[in-house]
Amino acid sequence: MMKPLLLVVLACGLGGCQGLASYDPLGRDVGSPLPEACHWSAEGDAKARVRATANALEARGYRIVQTEVALGLVSAERSVAQPGLGAVDRSFWGRSGFWGRYGLGGRQGYSLGYFQRFGGDPVRLLRVSAVAAEGVVRVTRDSRVVDADGYLIDARPDNSAAFCAALHDDIDARMREESTS
Repeated sequence: MMKPLLLVVLACGLGGCQGLASYDPLGRDVGSPLPEACHWSAEGDAKARVRATANALEARGYRIVQTEVALGLVSAERSVAQPGLGAVDRSFWGRSGFWGRYGLGGRQGYSLGYFQRFGGDPVRLLRVSAVAAEGVVRVTRDSRVVDADGYLIDARPDNSAAFCAALHDDIDARMREESTS
């Protein structure tokens, strides 16, 4: 009598854990669409649009990574230092401090290690992609914060309606300027 009851309680308990899955802050929420301002109709010459998009992003401090006129693609990135975010507790095997890091561990026995690294604030990497496909321009942007050792601190989509609207206005202004000259 107790075994079937115990199995039912165990099954309900495990089912409840599955139903209460936590939100992954590093995962992309594919269910949420781009803001309305991040997609608009692609007008004008594709080559002129790619050039105007690249110039608009460069004016905002982005470095152009890749362009492809046939796809209407412009990819760009920008890095910004994030002083003060370097205090991340991520090392469970050792200690860190002002004078360096040390730790114990090893696969086939024990070892002792020490290293010193001076400086290096984390960096926020902003990546933007603009693609014109099927007569529509879509702009996506993501943000990642990485420390000097390459450890990922934060990553998330950063699709801001204000950013997209300002970029759209800048691209349109540059295309009008190019067509009148």
